[in-house]
Amino acid sequence: MSVDTLIAYVVAMLIVSLSPGSGCMLTLSTALTYGFGKTWPAILGLQLGLMIQLALVGIGLGALIAEHPWAFYVLQWAGVLYLAWIGISKLLHPTIALQLDSSQVMRRTLLTRALWVNLLNPKAFVFLAAFFPQFINPSAALAPQYLTLATLTVVIDVVVMCLYAWLAHQVRPFFNSPEWVKLQDRIFGGLFVVAAMVLAVIDSGGEDL
Repeated sequence: MSVDTLIAYVVAMLIVSLSPGSGCMLTLSTALTYGFGKTWPAILGLQLGLMIQLALVGIGLGALIAEHPWAFYVLQWAGVLYLAWIGISKLLHPTIALQLDSSQVMRRTLLTRALWVNLLNPKAFVFLAAFFPQFINPSAALAPQYLTLATLTVVIDVVVMCLYAWLAHQVRPFFNSPEWVKLQDRIFGGLFVVAAMVLAVIDSGGEDL
């Protein structure tokens, strides 16, 4: 794998990771509510979901989802329901309740929620299955190339999510009163519901992540 290929992949993945999505919304919401230092379970959960996606794409599940509409739609509607559940939970239940839990429970909740946000995104499976081959040399050993690209994918996403979390943390002092916290829940809850609605109406072809 040439240096030019690696540079092109890094640039492409930076653009993809910086594009707003459910992972970005979750990171911003978590950082605004709990601060930068307590956002790491959500970022870790997103990366665990991403790594599972990468592994499954590596064994061919991404191609299966792309080729069989029923598999795509099963995963799609699971993602729709999960995003809608997160959004409705934020709209109906104040974040203060989660803050009163033990730190261990809070970390586990944030990690699990983030993991499923990434894992139940069918567009990511299809995207990765179509995107990876563009940067792989079929005449060279495939496993080292795949591992290199997968590692770069996770590292880039961690850096971008940390950047989003840091930016949210910088403005957090201005939005940290109970009234603002409730408003944040309403805003991000609404955005998650909108994301679920968007996911519900897209099909398996011709859409970006």
